[in-house]
Amino acid sequence: MVLPASFSQGGVQWKRQVPGARPSPQQWWRLYQDETLSALVERALAKNQTIVAAVARLRQAREMSNVARSQYFPDVNVGTLAERSKTRLRMPGGGTTTADNFAVPVDFRYELDVWGKVRRQVEAAAASEAATGESFNALRLSVAGEVAQTYWALRAVDANRAVLTRTLEIRRKALDLLTKRHDVGNISGLDLSRAETEVATAEAERIRLDQDRILLVNALAVLTGATATGSALAERTELPMPPAVPVTVPSEVLRQRPDIRAAERRVAAANADIGVASAAFYPSFSIHASSGLDAAHLNDLFNASSLVWSIGASTLTPVTRYKLLQAQRNAAVAAHEAVSAEYRQTVLESIREVENALQGGSILERRQVAQDKALASARKTFELSVKRFQAGLVSFLDVVDAERTRLDAEKAANAIRAERLAVSVSLIKALGGEW
Repeated sequence: MVLPASFSQGGVQWKRQVPGARPSPQQWWRLYQDETLSALVERALAKNQTIVAAVARLRQAREMSNVARSQYFPDVNVGTLAERSKTRLRMPGGGTTTADNFAVPVDFRYELDVWGKVRRQVEAAAASEAATGESFNALRLSVAGEVAQTYWALRAVDANRAVLTRTLEIRRKALDLLTKRHDVGNISGLDLSRAETEVATAEAERIRLDQDRILLVNALAVLTGATATGSALAERTELPMPPAVPVTVPSEVLRQRPDIRAAERRVAAANADIGVASAAFYPSFSIHASSGLDAAHLNDLFNASSLVWSIGASTLTPVTRYKLLQAQRNAAVAAHEAVSAEYRQTVLESIREVENALQGGSILERRQVAQDKALASARKTFELSVKRFQAGLVSFLDVVDAERTRLDAEKAANAIRAERLAVSVSLIKALGGEW
């Protein structure tokens, strides 16, 4: 595939991944310097049940690879036989006879891998094992990323709950003041009613955030392999800056993505399957031998005269199965074409994910600068409106509008900070957990 030299820039040709170039796993979540996040991610990687299931599937793939490798070796079987039989004599006078037979047979069979059928089967099994391993790595990266993004969503909820707590304090103080002024006749009942409405609205919104927090805490519990019942996390309102990522990321980092490596190994396995299907057209050659001890009486079983043996070779050529074999090979070729297209699609999707995260992060950074200015202005406007209201220059409605604007600006600023953290996690996932 033709890939760009770096994201959002000019192009370079695809290059082969050398065997020793596979990156080692990184604990990227520690870049955020949040011990709670690190503990959650590490607990999820150890106890998440989807990962536990993937570990079992990886063991299964390894054992299937061992099964394929066992075909390199001959098939040897040792048995024992103890038999008594009674047969009718087919001669004048008839009658029956009883005979004993004791044997210790040893059978040997080995199919010569002349056309590379076994080699291709082992190659396909090894590639499938590697694909399963990379899929496991991709799952670990996905689970860790989901934990991190859920955690930052929880921190954003905590930040908004803190904002609403402060807002409630301000609105309740205003309500107390307006109640006193209403009691002495300085203001109308309309201003008092508006203040009561603002307090109730803030309380309802904070209760909604309580519900959101419960859902996120429960989601983290399941991700970390625990039950939602009784799960809890301490409230924290900090939304830190995301870790720094290079502005220009070379497209070679796509080779670090485990999902791309898994897709490539699936192509290799499908390619080997074509070799297996092609080898089926040609004759198979086998060597077979048998030996052992055979005697009519148990006491004679281990005498030299009881030793029997045979050795030979055979060949088997398909004659009437040509159409079946051709269909099997055509199916293998089609399967290879399918996984090749899936590989290219995986690469294209990975480029899109990196571009979205890089450009989205840059845009969010500019949005945060603008939103911080808007928040500072909203806070100043609210403070001025309170002073003017206290001086009797404006109505309480102006204070309400200014306070709502300040609240909306604070929530928007928190949302942008949380989104930047989530996008940074998406970028790290898109780069395979490192850069």
